[in-house]
Amino acid sequence: MPNLCKELRERAKRFLAGQQLTFEDAAELWKGLEKCDELSLARTVLRRMREVKKALLHGLSQDARVLDKLCRQEALLTSKDRELSATVRHRRALEILEERFGSLDDEKYDGDAETLGIAGGIYKRQWEDLGQYEDMLKAAKSYDRGAMGEPGDDGYAHINAAFLQDLLAAHGDRPDERRARAVELRKMIVEKVDVKKGWWSAASVAEAQLGLGDYAAAAETMKNANALRPEEPWKVQTTARQLATLARLREKSPLENKDIKSLLVSVVPGTQDAVPSWSIGKLGLALSGGGFRASFYHFGVLARLAELNVLKHVEVLSCVSGGSIAGASYWLSLRRRLLECDSMTQQDYIDVVKGLITHFENGVAVNVRHIVQPTRRGLLGRLLVRNEHGAIDPELTANKLDECFYLPLFPAAERSKAGTFYMDELRFTPKDHDPKVTGSEQFDAGKHNWMRGNKVPALVLNATTVNTGRGWQFTPAWMGESPWALNEGADNIERLEWANYNTNAGWRIRLARAVAASACVPGIFAPLKMNPSYETVDVELVDGGVFDNQGVAALLAMNCNVLMVSDASGQLKLERKAPTGLSGIAQYAQRAMDILMERVRQATYADLDARRLTGLVRGLMFQHMKEGLDADTIRLPFSQETYQIERTVLSPSGVRKEYQKALAELRTDLDAFSLDESRCLMACGYQMATHSFAEHLAPEIPELADQEQKADWVFAPDLEKITSLDPPDHGELLKSLQEGSKVVVFT
Repeated sequence: MPNLCKELRERAKRFLAGQQLTFEDAAELWKGLEKCDELSLARTVLRRMREVKKALLHGLSQDARVLDKLCRQEALLTSKDRELSATVRHRRALEILEERFGSLDDEKYDGDAETLGIAGGIYKRQWEDLGQYEDMLKAAKSYDRGAMGEPGDDGYAHINAAFLQDLLAAHGDRPDERRARAVELRKMIVEKVDVKKGWWSAASVAEAQLGLGDYAAAAETMKNANALRPEEPWKVQTTARQLATLARLREKSPLENKDIKSLLVSVVPGTQDAVPSWSIGKLGLALSGGGFRASFYHFGVLARLAELNVLKHVEVLSCVSGGSIAGASYWLSLRRRLLECDSMTQQDYIDVVKGLITHFENGVAVNVRHIVQPTRRGLLGRLLVRNEHGAIDPELTANKLDECFYLPLFPAAERSKAGTFYMDELRFTPKDHDPKVTGSEQFDAGKHNWMRGNKVPALVLNATTVNTGRGWQFTPAWMGESPWALNEGADNIERLEWANYNTNAGWRIRLARAVAASACVPGIFAPLKMNPSYETVDVELVDGGVFDNQGVAALLAMNCNVLMVSDASGQLKLERKAPTGLSGIAQYAQRAMDILMERVRQATYADLDARRLTGLVRGLMFQHMKEGLDADTIRLPFSQETYQIERTVLSPSGVRKEYQKALAELRTDLDAFSLDESRCLMACGYQMATHSFAEHLAPEIPELADQEQKADWVFAPDLEKITSLDPPDHGELLKSLQEGSKVVVFT
């Protein structure tokens, strides 16, 4: 299959460059590209076919049905093309339909299941990407109008219309009326669609039976259709997730029903361990920036998630700055274990985090910043002689990160063949990968992860491009500026193309350099310069926190609907008096930047909360280090208020407030941290994750809280201290933590 896909890509490039093909060959080409998940190339081929239709159709140019089909397929693939921004691809897809068919609101299209089914799918994906409730209403209306006619071979418009009716009913939108319509549509499908017509027909009937409550019949229908399953995993995945969502709408604990579980397992035999994740949703974990302070805090969060057996469900791991240093370490440790284990257990996840904590504490003790920072004389040379835009060399930092953190985490066999590792060398096939289930000898996370019980998280390391002001992502498959956050309505700067790694072209990067780019705090570090890759742009990268310090954009772009955000970034503090003098000017400018970043952080949370309220995000755990701390009103001298607010010693998370405040104000730096600092940070992250998970995720998604296995952590004594009403050595520990807010200056 990989060789065939490569051949199809080359054929497409030749065709787009002007090579003539018959209509039949061009049709075969775009269909093959679609199977290879090369949606961007497939839609471009379709567009060219429409542009030169007279030459290609050989006498069929007057056949409107052929042109209609080309248009629908191009619109469908445009809407699904991740090479285009979410704010662009769906709008363009609708424009393609309107160019051919005119206004789809025209009553003449009522009952046109093909055209309105495509439109409904576009609106549905736009809702999933952008979270606008209006798009869900438009999707339901389009599907429902398409379902005015007969269901045809597979009942595509009808089954999706029923599904959207149930979704809207669950949101309280005319529930009785919508549920009655859903029942009507499903009965029509069961009565009129022949399950022997193909897998899609059987899938529609099975979903209709599920929606009608006939679970045993649905399971039997799906089981009998298994031999007809399509080749493309993403098509089956769409069906599996929709079935799981519908089951959740019908039953509070759907997997406790043996027939529903049998139905879901029948979608792809051998995937029983993965079925719970279909019901849970696509889970993403974001680790924020904040230097080694953030890294240690995140390890406490990982420890608690390991105890709750949640880490196995994480499908996307988005990291920024200090979160990238920690997240890459965790991902490499997990990768090593997946290469060695026949089957991961909950204890394996606990052991991964335990080993990682020890490894990371040893690495931090080296004091990376002290080693890579220049002397005063060296600093002057960098800034004045070499015109560097920062004090610390990111290349030296990358080398030290490699030595202290990453190289030791690779298996010995891999470590012996090279002195460093590139992002494109990180892709791997887990030991428990089953080709009989996936149909592929090689594991591809994007295509096969949904069929696994123990997910291989998609690793995303976030940086910021100085040239354009946009986010730049590194993954084990590609790097560049993704279109995820591009908004054509407000952004007219050219985008730097993302692409899969190409060793021959020099389009690759070491893991340690990618992490260093993600952690290049402007001013402290010089930007990391990419090797010349674009003809007219010399790319410079800085800290990912400049663009998105929580790493949330990547989770939303990858369609995660259950989000866990560990935010240990620096937050704005009260400034009682403005600084004065020449140094005060720089501090004043920095203050303005800090205010802007605080505003972005708050807007990020507001966006996520809005998505949660609309149901687009099923579950949200967003914890930050100052959560639950007191913020008193500063009163005027003539204030008439006399009340006193009762304050508790512990925050809602159960952490002693003065400890939590001191930890939240620790330096965000890459120097050595004492054991008191590192272990209290981990204890704080652990305790806050305990509270946040129980408060925000467990009630919404009970399937996530299926089992707990307590572990003995090195920070357990510190956890007892920071959660105690009467901790031992209280004054001494607090003073030590408060002293840790000071940043080491250059020597």
